[in-house]
Amino acid sequence: MELKPFPIRYEELNDLYAAVDQSCCLNSVPVPLDEAMTRSFFLAVRTGSNSGEPFRCQAVVLNGTVIGKIELTKHDETTAELDLILRNDYANQGNGTAALEQLIRQIAVDHWCSVIEAYVRGDNEAMKRVLAKNHFVKGRTFQADVVTPVNGSYTLRTVTGEEYVWSASGE
Repeated sequence: MELKPFPIRYEELNDLYAAVDQSCCLNSVPVPLDEAMTRSFFLAVRTGSNSGEPFRCQAVVLNGTVIGKIELTKHDETTAELDLILRNDYANQGNGTAALEQLIRQIAVDHWCSVIEAYVRGDNEAMKRVLAKNHFVKGRTFQADVVTPVNGSYTLRTVTGEEYVWSASGE
């Protein structure tokens, strides 16, 4: 497994999201993906800026196949928020753990950030295991209102989750 620059096209990104169990995600996106939102995402990938915040996104690649994506969005000089998705048929096989481990090694080398926050649905045990194996510490429990696509429109729902934090200092 390796992390590579995010070279995929709309169709490939759409296929990736179609193959992800979004019921585990805090936020879900409509599939097929909205083309305008997707163009905005690709612009953020190309420029390294997501709505003015530093942004880093890489493809998770196994044997030449894009099996997921991992991204960080910086919120201040030291802290970034993590997002990681994997295709269902590659989940629960150590790929998420390996991808996050590799990302942490990269940011240690280039000092991109020193703290990573991850916000996880309370019932997403697989992601909690990935985070624990990469030395994230469980923080607070939270509730968040999120917009979810449902039958061609959107609905607001409240999800409960847990915050996890990794620090370069190990604290």
